[in-house]
Amino acid sequence: MVCVHPLSSSLMYLRGAEAFATDVADDADIDLIAAIDMSDLGRTGGIYRESWRGKLPLVVIDHHETNNAFGDVNLVRPDAAATALPVIEVISALGVPVTGDMATCLLAAILTDTRGLRTQTTTPDVLRTVGELIEAGGDYLAVMQKSLDAVPFDQMRAWGTALQRLHLDGKIAWTTFPLAEKIALNIEDHDDLNLGNLISRVAEAKVIATFIEMRDGTVKISFRARPGYNVAPIAHALGGGGHRQAAGCSVPGPLETAVERALAMVRETLNDHD
Repeated sequence: MVCVHPLSSSLMYLRGAEAFATDVADDADIDLIAAIDMSDLGRTGGIYRESWRGKLPLVVIDHHETNNAFGDVNLVRPDAAATALPVIEVISALGVPVTGDMATCLLAAILTDTRGLRTQTTTPDVLRTVGELIEAGGDYLAVMQKSLDAVPFDQMRAWGTALQRLHLDGKIAWTTFPLAEKIALNIEDHDDLNLGNLISRVAEAKVIATFIEMRDGTVKISFRARPGYNVAPIAHALGGGGHRQAAGCSVPGPLETAVERALAMVRETLNDHD
């Protein structure tokens, strides 16, 4: 299991977390590559080698609306609340029983992707699946307490900084997080601080955006939207992707330019909607 970024501390309690790596050795014994929860090949962060193309089969399992079907086999379910749901389809098709630790990992995937079962895509079928995973031995309480309700101290302090920079203009709420603030709080570039979900709670906003300045000069943008609004096309136009109500991208800086550019697109989307 490989991810270009270190596994979040909120997931380190899960069985198998210690096996995660951030790179693949050139001589690794590989016969299949599975890209999970990625809308395009660029999301591998350079882990995928061009030398593998055509030699090693690539299977994509995902649920992003903007997925470009970049695999040899693509199991993409844009209507699924979480990528864990098509993963469960594969596990079931293989005849593998889901027990204890596996059920807990799948619960963590579903609960974090749905913000604790609070997204519009959380259907009765999703709730039934959660119930089945709990019955199979999944530790629902541990996932809620350790992955959703526990916030590291530095992240909580960063939230304070972001909230001080919060703006509201009509139906748009946004905040910025400059690089200097990140460095002062020891925040790494791979940590998005979950700002998108935090700011999405602004009651008056229909669309929210968060802007985090990165050490390479780019700006990471996260969009969130209320039901009935669609931010996926905005993120896609800026080189990213995602879902109707949650999407993101990275754009060139400086921070102020990125904010102006993205907010202009959000305002245009809102005007077209209204």
